[in-house]
Amino acid sequence: MMSEIENPVSVAIVELKVEPAYLRLSRETRAEKWQMMQGIIRAHPGMSVTWNDADAFSGECSDFVICRFQSMFDYHCMWEELKDSELFTTPYFHITRVLIGMENAFEAYDEKLGIDV
Repeated sequence: MMSEIENPVSVAIVELKVEPAYLRLSRETRAEKWQMMQGIIRAHPGMSVTWNDADAFSGECSDFVICRFQSMFDYHCMWEELKDSELFTTPYFHITRVLIGMENAFEAYDEKLGIDV
């Protein structure tokens, strides 16, 4: 139990806004871009990533990505590669906000203090 809490999982919620240039692409072309992006994500096995559509539910962002990771550097490297791709250089998407936290980090801190959680 201690080893899991000792190094809490970090979570980032990355809010994105889709650009009109992406929406003008055919569905087939968008599927190709999606596969390219999935390849980048798979190249970072330390990352767990889920992509969520939000445009029908929010005026703030069109999509949000939930990233779970142990290493901030793994997270950084994946996003550097994504930002170097045409998804961001064209641009088809831009990042509007990022929230980062640690799952139940208070438990790890309490355990460090010797408090039974």
